[in-house]
Amino acid sequence: METQDEEKRRFEIECEFVQSLANPNYLNFLAQRGYFKEDYFVNYLQYLMYWKKPEYARCLKFPQCLFILEALQSPQFREAMAFPHNAKFVEDQLVLQWQYYLRKRSRLCANPEQQAKSEEDDEQEEHNMQQFKNVKSKTIKTEPKEPKETKLKR
Repeated sequence: METQDEEKRRFEIECEFVQSLANPNYLNFLAQRGYFKEDYFVNYLQYLMYWKKPEYARCLKFPQCLFILEALQSPQFREAMAFPHNAKFVEDQLVLQWQYYLRKRSRLCANPEQQAKSEEDDEQEEHNMQQFKNVKSKTIKTEPKEPKETKLKR
């Protein structure tokens, strides 16, 4: 049976580890060294799912780690994280999510004048995206040309 100090230490260690899963470069490191192929490690990741409970999740500074923890339950995701370009993609998506969150939060905390300007900016951005989609859909698609036959000289 663990003492109260040991329980506290274990809680802190597991909290830190779960949050470290929000770092795609760390996931890439673990995958390349074969940790995701080890049954004991996969079982440990399954055990850590208790962090999704609200009483534990409220202790997390980086809640996106819970999404990653859930994704790590999939063998395909664990295998994909061994490739640096996949880790980079996940990192890019996390950065975009943080930017969106911060932007949304600043709007909620803004005064009414700033909120009106933010809404106008959003409308303009949406209009620009629609124009981009229209231009993109109108691009000319060319059919691939058949390769020319060449004779090899011997």
